[in-house]
Amino acid sequence: MRICIGCDHRGLELKNAIARYLRDQEYEVDDVGTYTNERTDYPIYGEKVGRAVSEGRADRGIVVCGTGFGISTAAGAIPGVRAVCCSDVYTASMTRRHNRANVLAMGSDVVGERLAFRLVDAFLGASFEGGRHSERLAMVNKLRQTPLTGKALRVLFGDRELTLYNQRSLEWTYPYEYAPNPGGTLKNSGCGVFSLCEAVEKLCGLKLRPEDVADFSCKVGGRGEDGTDRPVLLRGIVDNGLAREYGFRYDLDGHLNDHDKLWDCLRKDGAALCNLRVGHIVTLIGCRVAANGEKQVLAMDCHSESADERVSKYVRETVPDSLITYPVENEEGVITGYQQSYGMFWVPLDLPKDFDLLHHL
Repeated sequence: MRICIGCDHRGLELKNAIARYLRDQEYEVDDVGTYTNERTDYPIYGEKVGRAVSEGRADRGIVVCGTGFGISTAAGAIPGVRAVCCSDVYTASMTRRHNRANVLAMGSDVVGERLAFRLVDAFLGASFEGGRHSERLAMVNKLRQTPLTGKALRVLFGDRELTLYNQRSLEWTYPYEYAPNPGGTLKNSGCGVFSLCEAVEKLCGLKLRPEDVADFSCKVGGRGEDGTDRPVLLRGIVDNGLAREYGFRYDLDGHLNDHDKLWDCLRKDGAALCNLRVGHIVTLIGCRVAANGEKQVLAMDCHSESADERVSKYVRETVPDSLITYPVENEEGVITGYQQSYGMFWVPLDLPKDFDLLHHL
């Protein structure tokens, strides 16, 4: 049996001990590193082991980091890999017998050498039982093959997570009516609502329900012919005392095009609602100066701006965790395929237009 083994710097000693143990048991061992105590990143080695197993260059994989969880997540991100983090013999055996796991992960801060050897023996010595367990794995594989992102995605921003809304989700059926033309929903008209929810969460950590914001927008006249009338909605929020309750200030000066004011707002931990192309609203939540001196802003987008030809050429960098998969429908509403775009990305400061500034209190 061929075993691929890897670790980060935290798991080095335990990984080396396991590799020696495996070779003593006459297993064929491919050690993909790391090989020194120098600090490194567990996803590098989780991926190496995961790909060796996925591509058939190894029959099983073993990975080690401080907790075992991080590197198991990395290995398990590779298609065809079922990684499990274990610290007891029963789980190490049963996850092979019932779940057909092919990568075993351990934490060097959790298990010692003797227990690690027992986990290895249990994992490598167990066989998949098939039967009803095959049927259940087929159900899991079906879930993995479902490419659609749901209504929202949690994305890491700095030291906290923010909600990135996915307007392309077919689940957004909530009415967002415009009286002269009834039938609107958050899916076809809600970009302003989603952008405001994202801005408020970024500013003060409060997670609003898009459905509630949509209802309020309609109540105060903020639902316009082509979607959300931002200045009207924001004025309604101010007049009803909600802005201060939420934790931000809006100066009733909507649709600005003063990029110095935009930069100053973002630099002071504010946010903005704006257009990158006319007809769609996005949220701006951060700013930076690139190595070449270019001022850039970070956009959160509920639709697919990073893939739109009018915007994509200006995208400087995408946030990996913000990848959204959505269906493509024809005029009859039939799904004809799937596409992907990044919901968070950096663009030059001078690209946004017609922005409304929300200031952190």
